[in-house]
Amino acid sequence: MFAAMFAALGLGLSSSGEDPGRYALTLSVVQDGVETVAARTLLVEDGAATVTVQDATGLFEMSASLSPVQGDGNDELVLHISIVDGDRQVQEPQLILRRGGDARFAIGQQGPDGRTVEGLEVTLSALPD
Repeated sequence: MFAAMFAALGLGLSSSGEDPGRYALTLSVVQDGVETVAARTLLVEDGAATVTVQDATGLFEMSASLSPVQGDGNDELVLHISIVDGDRQVQEPQLILRRGGDARFAIGQQGPDGRTVEGLEVTLSALPD
């Protein structure tokens, strides 16, 4: 399983005078229906975070950034994630969410009950001010 070194970093500055929104970014890696890695870090608007896991099978890294959507509306954010899992193809999903909202995505196989059996889940949850 993953016995590892975890590194998590959340940095950022708001471009406006207001305090940036704060979000919990959670990564869960599941193998054979069992969560083998759980990592959580802070992500702020106009900021970035990185989670790195290294074990005997190699290096796994997730980088994320959270930015306001450009345009007239000031109520939406874009979450861009880059996931590197050894020699596998880099995954780079983007999610658009309302400011203060939550987002979730999963990559991998799901069982009949909808739970991830093999793969990973990433969630972004707004934190109270």
